[in-house]
Amino acid sequence: MSRVLIVGDHADHYRQLLEPMGLPDWHASYLASAADALDSMADVEILFGPPDELVSLLPRCPALQWVQSSWAGVTPLVEARRRDYQLTGVKGIFGELMREYVLGWLLALERNIPSRAEDRTWRSAVDGSLVGKCLGIMGTGSIGSAVAQAAQGFGLQIRGLNSGGRPAQGFHECFETAEAVAFAQGLDYLVALLPATDDTSGLVSPQVLAALNPGGIFINAGRANCVAIGDLETALTGGNLRAVVLDVLPCEPLPDDDPLWNLDNLYITSHTAAPTLADSVVAVFAGNYRRFVVGEPLLHVIDFDRGY
Repeated sequence: MSRVLIVGDHADHYRQLLEPMGLPDWHASYLASAADALDSMADVEILFGPPDELVSLLPRCPALQWVQSSWAGVTPLVEARRRDYQLTGVKGIFGELMREYVLGWLLALERNIPSRAEDRTWRSAVDGSLVGKCLGIMGTGSIGSAVAQAAQGFGLQIRGLNSGGRPAQGFHECFETAEAVAFAQGLDYLVALLPATDDTSGLVSPQVLAALNPGGIFINAGRANCVAIGDLETALTGGNLRAVVLDVLPCEPLPDDDPLWNLDNLYITSHTAAPTLADSVVAVFAGNYRRFVVGEPLLHVIDFDRGY
């Protein structure tokens, strides 16, 4: 049996990328789905693939030493009972895509691009601008930092929120999560790029939303647990929020007949903000595999208790 088992829809693509690399001591099997798992997996030391597929294989791999997630999120594995292995995430590859997504939407909404695109008559009203506005980013890791650094080029003031209020690159000031309302006070734009943990659940509370400047914009491109959909609907219909952009939702895919699709000024982007590109994910895995073989510390190790 192979010591490496790679699972998921992209397994064959990963094979095409990995096999020519000449990785040391490479013995791998590839499965399109965990449902196709081989009868005996007693020798499997490494699993690589999406967490929702890999979690069902944990009990069948007694020799397991390391799991590499092919997603940024690792919730199914963190919530599983088994923790006697190293779990590594995918980091350092989403910053560029996320900054395009966040700034693209802020520019589109501030400059009224969606409505301008539908104009069929001359409309000379002046649009808004990002210059001088205040952007708050919940989550100041590599992704949040990439967004913050790019946003500075548009003349924005940038606040960050993290667990301890630690300074972070690209941010003019940072607050700790216990100060979420103070952090949100006077923001024009609020962007959530948070992992799904107990500490982040409900962090975007009605009080946080109410602290934004009237006509604020909220974007969630992290995890859906940070805000209740009902609170967003109330803030939108009540006029405190001008627009909401959601890339993540509690139920995915969102059914076609869900009323959220028809809520004015709510934009849904079907979990496409920062797609996981196969080449980038394989590069992360291959780099960690080389470390594993020679006994070096792995990169992007997940703390099971913190969830990221």
